[in-house]
Amino acid sequence: MSNLKGEHISFIPSNAFNHWNDAFVQSIQTPYAGSEYRERVETLVNEVKMLLRELQSGDNDLIERLEMVDALQCLGIDRYFQAEITEALDYVFRVWDGSVGIGLGCESGRTNLNATALGLRLLRLRRYHVSADALKNFKDSNGHFIICGVNNDEGGKNTREEHLMRSMLNLLRVSSVAYSGEVLMEEAKVFSTEYLKRLLENSGDTYKKSSLKEVEYALVYEWPRTFTRWEAWNFIEIYELDNQRLKDKRILELAKLDFNVLQFQYKLEMKKISSWWVDSGISKLVAIRERSIEYLFWAVSSADEVELSSSRLVMAKATSIITIMDDIFDDYATLEQLKCITEAIAQGWDVSIIKDIPSNLKTCIEFVFKTVLELASDATEKQGRDMMPFVTKAWVDYGEACFEQARWKINGYFPTFNEYMKFAELSVAFGPILLHTTLLASRILCDDDIEKIYLDRSRFYQLMRVCMRLIDDIHDFEDEKLHGKTASAISCYMGDHLNCSEGEALNHIMKLNNESLKELTREFLKPDNVMFDWEKICVNSTRGVQFFYIFGDGFTYCQKEIKSQIFKVFVDPIEV
Repeated sequence: MSNLKGEHISFIPSNAFNHWNDAFVQSIQTPYAGSEYRERVETLVNEVKMLLRELQSGDNDLIERLEMVDALQCLGIDRYFQAEITEALDYVFRVWDGSVGIGLGCESGRTNLNATALGLRLLRLRRYHVSADALKNFKDSNGHFIICGVNNDEGGKNTREEHLMRSMLNLLRVSSVAYSGEVLMEEAKVFSTEYLKRLLENSGDTYKKSSLKEVEYALVYEWPRTFTRWEAWNFIEIYELDNQRLKDKRILELAKLDFNVLQFQYKLEMKKISSWWVDSGISKLVAIRERSIEYLFWAVSSADEVELSSSRLVMAKATSIITIMDDIFDDYATLEQLKCITEAIAQGWDVSIIKDIPSNLKTCIEFVFKTVLELASDATEKQGRDMMPFVTKAWVDYGEACFEQARWKINGYFPTFNEYMKFAELSVAFGPILLHTTLLASRILCDDDIEKIYLDRSRFYQLMRVCMRLIDDIHDFEDEKLHGKTASAISCYMGDHLNCSEGEALNHIMKLNNESLKELTREFLKPDNVMFDWEKICVNSTRGVQFFYIFGDGFTYCQKEIKSQIFKVFVDPIEV
């Protein structure tokens, strides 16, 4: 192995290798491939639709409608009931009071924190224009949140305690869809988090097991850091612990069958991507990170529908070849070789331009170029016109940013924070990865859409790059220093602020990441913004990245927490 100066180094990371044996992947079986399971799902969908129509037709409480919508979303089956969900939330929105929120029912004499917090979150996520100001109604003169809308003499102590817990739980959950600058939402998060942590420490026999499990989940996996399939797995378990939570047992049966039928599709994709990687022979040429299964898991967090299978495979392939390039740029190639590689991309993916490079590295690059050309060809077929100019531009931007960072490393140059972020946002490679993915997933995109989103002309897209770069630096800057990289968001911020400690810089970057996520949420959920399919994929991919970093760098150190999560979503069916 050689570094950027061409000197021999012995560093081969123990985390580089594949944690998924291809023979094991190919051996995975499931009974849920049969048509009888899909037919049962269709039957259940129709039966639940009838149940929802009955719910809508009566003068039911607002909280009942909201909890049903929430259950459908948490269980990952809401895509079957879009019209019914819209009808329910339209009903809620008609009685929504922007200054005080809502009560448990339309005729309620008092507003209710639980209903208001739940309603605010569900309405906001569906792009209704609702303000967090309604939560002011539930604060006392000391700034503490108070629980309104339940009588102390109703239902006994346990019922009252459960209501208090559920109110705080929904207050925490709504705070996770806060926009930048919403101080009230931040106060709600702090207050509810402290309350729920104390509750877990002193729960005793007061609360249902399902409620405690839901609290534990909410404290770790807030909306910007989770995704549909993972949430579905957890909430199936939560609702199974309390068979009184759902109106009808068929809802939970549908959620379980739907999960297993989708899982069958993911198993097929696991086998395809694992075979593709093994057939490439890259792992026999050079020690690099092998993460094709983990990248497919990320792709599922971005787009989980059956019909988007080709996009998930493209995302896994695109991220895998980006990793090859990253590891070559970081550990193997000289600066001159990096320059040649970038020029080869810009000049039509011409490998012959790359001179004086070891044969094993050249074979790796040839594989990367071949894969890019195949992905671009697929995109051209889907979009109906030549997509190669856009693909090349996204890859050139990525290559030039990586080259600039390599030049800093060799020359011992230490950039300012703003200079660092200008290039580091691009070297994170969101551009080429998401471009390949969404060109296959989306409707026909006009040139202006592609240029605005993927070629650095959009705040929406920039925020995604910023969030990915910051969360990566937060967890990896110590490892990168061992790798010889001194420039990171943390170190460059410290360079700009000489009296700032490493801990203070790290806290600042963590806050910056959180604020960027809030701004991205605001951009995505603007009520006047038409939600395109590519926007949903892009935002979900950002959420998926944040999920991977909850317990550290789950892309690099994926053999524990992430592997367990992949088993749950991809491998082990849920018992129906």
